[in-house]
Parts: sequence; C-alpha cells; structure tokens
Amino acid sequence: MKALLEKSEKEAQLDEWGTMRPSLIPLQVASNIFPKIYPRFIEIIQIIGASGLVTLPTEKDFESDIRDVLYQYLQGANKHAIDRVKLFRLAWDLTMSSFGTRQTQYERYFFGDPIRLSSILYKTFPKENYVNQVQNFLDLHPS
Repeated sequence: MKALLEKSEKEAQLDEWGTMRPSLIPLQVASNIFPKIYPRFIEIIQIIGASGLVTLPTEKDFESDIRDVLYQYLQGANKHAIDRVKLFRLAWDLTMSSFGTRQTQYERYFFGDPIRLSSILYKTFPKENYVNQVQNFLDLHPS
C-alpha cells in the first residue's frame, strides 16, 4: 500500500488547472487490494490471539479473590498479566467486537462496489504496451 501511494505521488502531474494530481492508476490498484487484505489482517490477529481473545477477564476480576490466579496464569513471557490482557482486549475490540466486525465490513465497501472498482481498473489500466510485448513475442516465436 505504501509503495502504491509513493508511486502515485512520484508520478503526479499538473492538471489543466495547474493543480498537482497524483497518478490515478496506483490509487485504483490500492482501492482494489485493500478491501481484500484488511479482512486477512483481522484473521491473522484472531489466529495469533487464539483462545486468548475468548475469555478475557475484566478490571474487576483483577480486584477480586481470583486476582492471584489471574496474575499467574495470564502473564506473558515478558508481560505482566494486566498488560497482556490490555493488549488482548485491544485485539478483541479490533477483531471480534461489534465495532471491529462493522469496521471490517466498512473496509470491504468503503471505496465502493468491488466488482465495479475492478471493472474500472481493468477498463482504464494502460494495457497497450503489455499487449504489444506479448504480440511481439508471439510473432517472433511462431508455432
């Protein structure tokens, strides 16, 4: 995504009104890719979090009679139990809460209908040079 942004900036040109405009093709590619990879990012966090995302204690649990058990069994290799639970709660909010699942759905459709976006990219992408290269190769290597 960063490379596409940098490419659009590097290939920016002045338009007919003297306004610098980024190259559209890299941005169209990004808007086609991001809705597909965002859900995968969420899935990776869920896989890494595993069952640690399912049974998260509350702050009150750390103030209850079971706090010593929580401190012992929820600590990480280099994190105290409370810090680890905070991290897992953040991951849960992002991936499994009503906010997180709505956000995933939002990211899928933020740029518009994915089929229409793919169609626009296909129709506007400058394919001529690539088609010519293939045709030249075929002309040089007859069957």
